[in-house]
Amino acid sequence: MIEENLLREVLVGQKQTFLNKKNLFQREVMANFYQKYSQLKEIIFITGLRRCGKSSLLKLIWDDFKKRNSLSNEQFLYLNFEDERLVHFDEKDFSKILEAYYQLYSPSKNKKIWLFLDEIQNIPYWEKWLNRIYEEGKYKIFITGSNATLLSSELAATLTGRNISVDLHPLSFYEYHVFFKKNPLIKKSFFDLEEKAKIKKNLDSYLLLGGMPEYLKTKSEELMQEYFKNIILRDISTRYNIKYKRELKELAHFLLANIGQILSLQKISRAVQIKNISTVKNYLEYLESSFLFSSLPLFSFSYKKQIYNPKKIYCVDAGFFNTISFRTSKNIGNLLENIVFLELQRDDKEIFYYKTKSGKEVDFLVKNKEQIESLIQVSFALESKQTITREESSLLEAMEELGLKSSFLINNQIEKKKLFKDKEINYIPFWKWALGNRI
Repeated sequence: MIEENLLREVLVGQKQTFLNKKNLFQREVMANFYQKYSQLKEIIFITGLRRCGKSSLLKLIWDDFKKRNSLSNEQFLYLNFEDERLVHFDEKDFSKILEAYYQLYSPSKNKKIWLFLDEIQNIPYWEKWLNRIYEEGKYKIFITGSNATLLSSELAATLTGRNISVDLHPLSFYEYHVFFKKNPLIKKSFFDLEEKAKIKKNLDSYLLLGGMPEYLKTKSEELMQEYFKNIILRDISTRYNIKYKRELKELAHFLLANIGQILSLQKISRAVQIKNISTVKNYLEYLESSFLFSSLPLFSFSYKKQIYNPKKIYCVDAGFFNTISFRTSKNIGNLLENIVFLELQRDDKEIFYYKTKSGKEVDFLVKNKEQIESLIQVSFALESKQTITREESSLLEAMEELGLKSSFLINNQIEKKKLFKDKEINYIPFWKWALGNRI
């Protein structure tokens, strides 16, 4: 239980901190946010990695909605449940929140009250309280969370059909470019040499730094290492009561060192010396639930084969790879592949990797509903004839098997179209591909 005076103190202090957030970077997700969500009565559920900008997004949402609807700051409540002063808060205290809010402020009875609730999954039975106040119809509710499993299970049990999820990721390459240029790229079909040079320079630094907002401001590797430690310890070890923390940490390090690789449970088990395959499987699920890693299944027309074949693993941000793992020139290709995966994931594509009948691998197969939309191969440097032949033969064989006429070979700098009888491979630099849908 929490004392009412302390709760009021927290509400006032957190609200002031929230309002003091100034000059926030405009995220892509805000482009049509008001049009998409302002008239919906459902709870808006914003998910994403710890420290990827969810709290700042809530402030951007409030600033936008406040301006459009001529609202006063008395009309909203903000509460971050990760505040250490709320350590003794439990499910019985939920009823005190709105009571304290009404005592502190005098919101208009003719307008809805906006609730912004950060990391609410920390408190048991949060979903039952939200379900009750949702039924009252007086509140516009936004919640954030950095643990997909805890949130999804509770949402499914109590709030099915009453919530809409919005995923927030670290900065995309387009957002990264705008973050440092301070102005959006203008839509055009041609970039001169100077513009290309600036964009490519930003790509080089993006491959090194990634897109975690606070890290980009400070460049402090210690900050990224602290993020990583908190995800492992707070979002996973504590919440799932993990006994062998060292093995979990070693598993996370192993995955970072092997991004873009096909990893079976048996291979991971041998590498990190965790004998129990079920434990490995559980740890992988926990790491995915924290949004630190994502897995990519093999494409097959057989759902059973998709489930039982080993998956490829990718990390949520290049910054973790470069500050936690050991970077060499050899794995920059894997890093570019990882970033292509993140761009596809950010665009909410249904993606897989593909293996031909002869065993050749294509990095990404993209589906749109029931149709295969494209095949994408990623290779940072296409400097040797052997590399070019390998990448082209994989795409050509996959196109033949799947009945496709064209595919993409994303690389660092080459742009051309190459014809093979009735098939076409489009060589495209990553920066142009990544910016293509956004400018």
